[in-house]
Amino acid sequence: MEGTDRPDQPRDRGVGLSYAADAWSGASYERIAEAFAPIHRRMVETVELRSGERFLDLACGTGGVALVAARLGADVTGLDISADQLAKAGAAAESEGLTIRFDEGDAQALPYGDAGFDAAASAFGVIFAPDHERAADELTRVCRPGGRIAVTSWTDDGWFRLNDRLRPGYEGLASIRWSDEDYVRGLLPDFELGFERGESTIAAGSDEECWQLLSSSVPPLKAWLDTLDDRGREDAGREYLALIADGALTREYVLAVGVRR
Repeated sequence: MEGTDRPDQPRDRGVGLSYAADAWSGASYERIAEAFAPIHRRMVETVELRSGERFLDLACGTGGVALVAARLGADVTGLDISADQLAKAGAAAESEGLTIRFDEGDAQALPYGDAGFDAAASAFGVIFAPDHERAADELTRVCRPGGRIAVTSWTDDGWFRLNDRLRPGYEGLASIRWSDEDYVRGLLPDFELGFERGESTIAAGSDEECWQLLSSSVPPLKAWLDTLDDRGREDAGREYLALIADGALTREYVLAVGVRR
């Protein structure tokens, strides 16, 4: 990898980034990440990763994509804004005897040199960066010409609309713009892009168990629920339960894949 630091990027994460880090910490996200395992494998297969290649798992969370890549023998780096999630990712890698570098940082100001990676992926991660253009520019910058990327985004569905209605100041709705092909082409003009669709299901033994899993394991959702009193949490739970059927929440996602020109 070319260089490990960018002196032109600020080191002070600031109040906004500290808040974001807090929002993505403190939940058992690894339980949700288990449900995303087929997506993680699909993403690594899509970029046709080879042993020895330099791979970035951007906004890696608990390291689901990074682990798949490392098992193939890639030189893997994972970056996330949450130290809490990174600690879990590191523990998972250690338990498998895998060597993965995990860095705490901001997707909008990556601490890596230009063209430092052969491939990069972000599973429902970089889409939540507040400044989409900055995050996309950084992803472009660190990917070498001919390098491959894979980014997943949720679509405009009932889950996001419910969050937008219930949660004051909800910022996640902007992330679904990454499922719009024209929008993503505008963000990543240096990539030859293609788009695929898929479904993700998070399941448990009953509707109530599925809601308990979601409410304790989706970090920003848990952080918001923790601000409510008992009545508020009960009311919110009824709203979310209406989206769950037969113990499962199924949602559509878009997988953007690209090769840098």
